[in-house]
Amino acid sequence: MTLKRTLATAVLILMLSALSWGQSTIQGDLTVRSNPPGAQVILSGDAIVSGVTPARFGHLLIGDYKLTVKKHGYEEYNTHLVLDPSKPFVVDVTLSPKTRFKAAARSLFIPGWGQKYTSQNTKAFLLAAAAVGASVSYYFADKRFDEKYGYYEDRLREYDSVATNGNIAELRSLKPRLDAAQDKAYSAENVRRATAGILAAVWIVNFIDVLFFFPEERGIFSVKGLTLEPTANDGRVGLAITTEF
Repeated sequence: MTLKRTLATAVLILMLSALSWGQSTIQGDLTVRSNPPGAQVILSGDAIVSGVTPARFGHLLIGDYKLTVKKHGYEEYNTHLVLDPSKPFVVDVTLSPKTRFKAAARSLFIPGWGQKYTSQNTKAFLLAAAAVGASVSYYFADKRFDEKYGYYEDRLREYDSVATNGNIAELRSLKPRLDAAQDKAYSAENVRRATAGILAAVWIVNFIDVLFFFPEERGIFSVKGLTLEPTANDGRVGLAITTEF
């Protein structure tokens, strides 16, 4: 009788151990924590799951997954994970805040890029489209100026050649053509300068916009105690500079 009880107890212990081991192998989960908390978490792979940090995923996730952590005002974090459902996994993410200087550096190179960086998609599109339009206009204006100026130089060489020979009658006949070519060259140059000015204006407006009107900071920023703030009074726009003593 004692032997039977001993065997039954041993079998029971083995069954409980197997059950406990089986449960531990399927209880591996993924925990994602972020600084600051409250960021959106997206896991993309064979399945797509999401949550808000601190997030714990108890799903049976196996294989390669892309982890995305994002929060408004912070740069998006992306990485790849190889998940094993038998092993718990913890990911700690420190999100980098978006700043006006990072945005301005982008807009300095490509108009609209800084606005896109700060999730101002409509403004980014409009500025980029304006920059592209101004660039295309300048390209064709510059090409037209080269053509008109080249034609003027041809007429000038022709006029100088005749002037060297001293043929006054032929000079008089060539002078209207030379003047007309010069006027067209001047006109083309003025158009080229105007398109260059428009392109420069778009670039400057794009840079100032992202630097002084950074989202959620009301356009104010400080550098070593010096505060700069755009102002608008009585229909006039200005820049207020203050410092602490």
